[in-house]
Amino acid sequence: MEMLKSFLKDESANPTVEFVLVAPMFFWLIFSVFESGWLMTRQMMLERGLDLMVRDLRIGVYGPSPTHDLLKQKICEYSSVFKDCENSVHLELDVLNRGSLGNAGTSNIGCVDRTGAVTPVTSVTPGSRGDIMFVRACIVVDPLLPGTGLGALLTKDPSGGFDMVAFSAFMNEPL
Repeated sequence: MEMLKSFLKDESANPTVEFVLVAPMFFWLIFSVFESGWLMTRQMMLERGLDLMVRDLRIGVYGPSPTHDLLKQKICEYSSVFKDCENSVHLELDVLNRGSLGNAGTSNIGCVDRTGAVTPVTSVTPGSRGDIMFVRACIVVDPLLPGTGLGALLTKDPSGGFDMVAFSAFMNEPL
């Protein structure tokens, strides 16, 4: 009985108990900060790649009718942080109907399904002079730390990745 009383009065493990209670929350916060920073970096680079490609497209660097593969290649070249970018990015370029400008970007773009060989059907319509063009790019990326912090909370597809989407619009210059 004396040993039990001695054991219950012993406070030498208090710091360990406090560490065990606080450490998971602290590590979750640290991992979430790393994940959100890398997430924002990739989103910014996707938007940068799309904006630079649109700038080149707008001033006619790619000629009158650029190909889908060329536009994807340029986005990947300008963004430079994505693994297997050209096979992962999905691009759509369409003429905007001037009567439905308020609905721009409301439809869902299909991203590449990494679990199968089927890719969504897209259209790359260069449009004519004076048309307002709308561009959407989508890429599926893997979380940096998928099982911890923010990476565990992200909505993922069956392959374990999540969609990142960037939009842009421009007007084909009239003659």
